Amino acid sequence: MISRFLKFILPPFTFRFFFRRIFYSNLKKVPLDKPLLFVGNHQNSFLDGILVGSYLPQPIHFTMRADMFRKPFARFCLRELNVSPVYRIEEGLENVHKNLEAFTGIYEVLKKNGNFIMFSEGICVQEKRLQRLRKGTARLAFGAEEKYGLDVNIVPVGINYTYPSRFRKEVMINFADPFSITELKGAYLEHPAKALLAFTERCDASLRNEVIIIEDPANDWLAEQLLKMERHNIVLPFFRWRFDTDDRRQAEKKVSEKVNHMARNSKEELTTLSKKVVSYTEALAKNRLKDENIARRLDWGILRYLTLVAGFPLFLAGYLSNLIPYIVPKFICDRYIKDLRFYSSVYISSATVLYLIYYPLLMILGAVFAGWIGFITALLIPVAGYLVLFYQEIFWERLHTLRFNWKKLTDPSSVKDLVSARKSIMEQMNSLRLRSA
Repeated sequence: MISRFLKFILPPFTFRFFFRRIFYSNLKKVPLDKPLLFVGNHQNSFLDGILVGSYLPQPIHFTMRADMFRKPFARFCLRELNVSPVYRIEEGLENVHKNLEAFTGIYEVLKKNGNFIMFSEGICVQEKRLQRLRKGTARLAFGAEEKYGLDVNIVPVGINYTYPSRFRKEVMINFADPFSITELKGAYLEHPAKALLAFTERCDASLRNEVIIIEDPANDWLAEQLLKMERHNIVLPFFRWRFDTDDRRQAEKKVSEKVNHMARNSKEELTTLSKKVVSYTEALAKNRLKDENIARRLDWGILRYLTLVAGFPLFLAGYLSNLIPYIVPKFICDRYIKDLRFYSSVYISSATVLYLIYYPLLMILGAVFAGWIGFITALLIPVAGYLVLFYQEIFWERLHTLRFNWKKLTDPSSVKDLVSARKSIMEQMNSLRLRSA
C-alpha cells in the first residue's frame, strides 16, 4: 500500500520539485510482459531504485543489504516498499545461507511476471566509476530458470546524476537492450561457473555503455569542467522537467570517453587540454563570469527582466507560505546526514512527509477562517512554491547575464579572450572525435 501511494506522490510532485530535469529514456525496450531483473549501477542509496521504478506501469521490487533490516520499524517500512533483504559476506558467512529464503520470495514475484531491481555492485559509491559486479544477480536469474523454467529478462539500466546529493540538479536514466537468461542456459548446463561469469561480464559491458565513467580519479576535476561546458552547449525548454530522449546522456558519455581516451593514449594531449581548462576556469572566476554566458546568448532577456519585476509579489508570497517545507528538509539533512549517499533520499522522504502534513493543515485552516476563498488559496500555495524555484533560477541567470553584459561594455578584451579560450577547448574536444571516428 505504501509503495503504491508513494508512486502516486513521488513522480508527479516530489521529483518535479527536487530534480530540475529527469531524462528517462528507452523504456520501450523493456519487455514488460516478462519476469524482469533490472541491473543498475548504484550511486544514491534508496533513491536509485525508486527512480527506476517510478515510471514503470507495474510495481517495482528491490533488494537491499540485510543489515538495513535490523530495526523493527525499518524492517516494516522496507517490506511495505517491496524491499527484500540480501545477505552479503560482509554480514557474516553464517548468514549467507539465508539468501535461499530471500530468493524464494523473489522467485514468487518473478513467477507473476513481476520485477526486481538489482544493484550488483553491492555498494553505493558517489563517483563516476563502476564497481566490480558481484555474481548474486546471476545466481538468482539462473535459479529462476532452473527451478521454475522462468524466461527471466535482464535489463541493464544506467543511472547518471549530475550531482547526486544536491537539490535541483538532474538525473539521466536509460534502459539498455535486454537479454533473456535462456540465451545462457546451454552454457550454464555445461559449466555453471563459466556461465555465471559470462552473465556478469555481459551486464558489466552493458552498464559501461550506459554509465558516465571517468576511469582515473585524477581526471575527475577536468572531466567535471568539460561536462559542465557540454551541458551549457545544449539549450532545453525552460519549464519542461521530464524528457524521454537519451541525447543528453549520450553527449555527456562522449565527453567522458574522450577524457578516458586521452588518459590512455595521449597524456601530452590531456595535459594540454587540462592547462587550457585550468586557465579558462581561473579567468572566469577572476572576472566573476559563468561559462553559460560565454557558451551562448540566452533568449528572452527583456521578458525575463520583466518577469522578475512583475513576479516579485508572487515570489514573496510563494516563498513565505512555503518557507517551512523549504528549510526543514535542508536543515535535517545538513545537520544530521553526514554520509552524502543518503542526503537526497532523506531530503526527499522528509520533504514528502512534511508536505503531506503541512498542506492539508493549511487547507483546513484556510477553510475554517476564510471559507472557500481560504481553501482555494491554500490549494494554490504548492503551485506558488513550485514557481518560486523558477523565479530564483531566472533571478540568478539574469544577474549573471547582467554582469556578463557589463563586462562586455567595460572590458571587451577579457570577454573576447574568454570566448577564444572556450572555442579552443571545444575545438580540441571535437577534433578528437573526428580522429577517433
